Amino acid sequence: MNGPDEQELNVWRQKIADKKEWSLAIKVIVNCPRQGWQGQLADGSWKIGLKEPASDNRANEALLKWLAGELGCHSQNLKIVSGQTSRRKIVRLIK
Repeated sequence: MNGPDEQELNVWRQKIADKKEWSLAIKVIVNCPRQGWQGQLADGSWKIGLKEPASDNRANEALLKWLAGELGCHSQNLKIVSGQTSRRKIVRLIK
């Protein structure tokens, strides 16, 4: 499995449902043929592949939409708080 296990996802989902502090460190791979979890890096951040290019904010929007689908929340509840123009990002729950 390249992504977090179901137990870890459920913990994240519960934190979001309870509107608790939650953030995720991500390294985005744009123009990736396989969208989704690509593994975890040594620093604990997650690699996520996106089919969208990194132009006109398309990859950022695709990331939030895809991640919201994985976590069972609305993309409006997630915000990129660091790395708006970088491959490395921090996504946080907006309360």
